[in-house]
Amino acid sequence: MKYMGSKNRIAKDIVPIIQSYIDNNNVVNYLEPFVGGANVIDKIRCENRYGCDSHKELIAFLKGLSEGYIPPMNISEDEYKYIKEHRNEYNDCFLGYVGFQLSYGAKWFDTFRRDKVGKRKYDEEAFRNVMKQAPNLKGVKFYHRQFQTLKKDKIKGYVVYCDPPYHNTTKYATNDFPYDEFYQWCIDMSKNNIVLISEYNMPEQFECIWQKELKCTLDKNSRSDKVEKLWKVKEK
Repeated sequence: MKYMGSKNRIAKDIVPIIQSYIDNNNVVNYLEPFVGGANVIDKIRCENRYGCDSHKELIAFLKGLSEGYIPPMNISEDEYKYIKEHRNEYNDCFLGYVGFQLSYGAKWFDTFRRDKVGKRKYDEEAFRNVMKQAPNLKGVKFYHRQFQTLKKDKIKGYVVYCDPPYHNTTKYATNDFPYDEFYQWCIDMSKNNIVLISEYNMPEQFECIWQKELKCTLDKNSRSDKVEKLWKVKEK
């Protein structure tokens, strides 16, 4: 599934690392508080998989997709514009699909993703992509939650993988992110769980356990070389 900051390009690198923490510790519960496009959780093998996100339409679509929802294959630019301007007429699941999958750069209802020369049909590509992913989402439990609302006392013995909005990068569909609160949340959660975080940089309480240089493109005016990193809380 297309999504800003998607880890699809590095999934082949980080999924085996995450999976090793699950397998080596006999973990039965896996949680992603920032599930995004579900491009990591769909590859994880665990008895129980939980995906949360603060964007309710995104979660509605992922939940629907995991339960058999089939989006329309063809949506024109005019239809996209109408949907964007009349969102109150549509359900959250449908909006989650159109708002992300048919938007340029997968930015929430930004502009319609179109091919200037007319050779690619992005609406059909989006349809094929999500339908290919759908079987791997079966059984995942999706919830509309902000990370702060997750009950720490009930989350124990989990592997928790966090892919929050990266610091000092293009903003997502949500409001400004509380980074300091998130860092402390990770530290607190690591007392009873294995917590792994994707970010470019983290405070000194965290250590990098994997990194890889990638060319990143958020939009046509933003291309750069970045070093993707996977972190965990330092052991005392």
